[in-house]
Amino acid sequence: MLPSPAFVIEREKVLANLAQLRAIKEAAQIELLFALKGFALPALMPDILTVADGVAASSLNEAIFGFTYSKKPVHLYAPAYRPQDVPHLIPITGTWVFNSLEAYHRWSPHLPESIEIGLRVNPHYGHAGADIYNPGRPGSRLGVPPAATREPLPSRISGIHVHTLCEAGAEAFAALVENLLEQFSPWLASVRWLNLGGGHLLTRPGYKADLFVEVIERLRKRLPHIERIMIEPSAAYVWEAGYLQAQVLDLTHTEGRAWAMLDVSFTAHMPDTLEMPYKPIIREALPEPDPSFPTYWMGGITCLAGDEMGPYSFPKPLEVGQSLTFHDMAHYTFVKTTLFNGVAHPALVIKEKLGYRIVKLFDFEDYRRRLSSG
Repeated sequence: MLPSPAFVIEREKVLANLAQLRAIKEAAQIELLFALKGFALPALMPDILTVADGVAASSLNEAIFGFTYSKKPVHLYAPAYRPQDVPHLIPITGTWVFNSLEAYHRWSPHLPESIEIGLRVNPHYGHAGADIYNPGRPGSRLGVPPAATREPLPSRISGIHVHTLCEAGAEAFAALVENLLEQFSPWLASVRWLNLGGGHLLTRPGYKADLFVEVIERLRKRLPHIERIMIEPSAAYVWEAGYLQAQVLDLTHTEGRAWAMLDVSFTAHMPDTLEMPYKPIIREALPEPDPSFPTYWMGGITCLAGDEMGPYSFPKPLEVGQSLTFHDMAHYTFVKTTLFNGVAHPALVIKEKLGYRIVKLFDFEDYRRRLSSG
């Protein structure tokens, strides 16, 4: 019996995503990085690294993780770098991307010539469902704006990094490339590589892979001197390849609203549902609320008043102890969870062909270690 709550990663679906990514990578002749910001599970890194050419990291901990499991220097980008981290990052970094020219001038003299240096830019184009996920807006703190191209690009910067997509299709990718070419033409003429970032949802059904490949081919014709083109998706590796198993703890009513109180939390376990916001799919529920069927709001287990979601309708009334399955909960879920309220952290489980493998169970010691050194 599975523990509850639990994040369950379906390995066969991960492998199917990897097969799609490999085909697109080979057709476009690009490098495929794996961005740890969206998913990081040591137990699945051997599978992921059969397709990913390397790891994209955005902190010292992610860089150590990526280097440990890939055995390759990482592709590093962060909005800013802590001075105490720099000496530890140097030995494990192959490509170091700065968020500003000020940061480049501050830190590049300390980096050995063996490290490739890149600069993140903002082409004033983004594709995201909410501003919180859109770094392409004017005034964003992420990336150098187009006006900076009035000055020449420092000679040691060999690459340009752009990341302004979120769960985007190939059409948005095509628009991003056009904006990049238009806004940063002077700098693009002097670099050897491009990192076109993440947010490419290449494994979503209906994604136009042919258009993606066509955009890459057109880009190469426009910039024939570019030696390497890479992208760094995260969600695409595990899209619809995992779920969050929950349990109904209580059923109650308040002033005309029926509640199913769960052992999971939207704020602690599924924070994107409140940040975006979006309403996650419950596999046992009807596709849309229908008041002619038993209809409930889901109540999270923390004390936060807004830890709730709904409404959801079901073919028959729910029961205490019943399991509910939140769909597509592999990416940007357990990498963002908190232990707010001391609530039980969902177990990490991998579903294999022959059964379930429990990777980690969480207990009081995990909670205590976050708050104490003893």
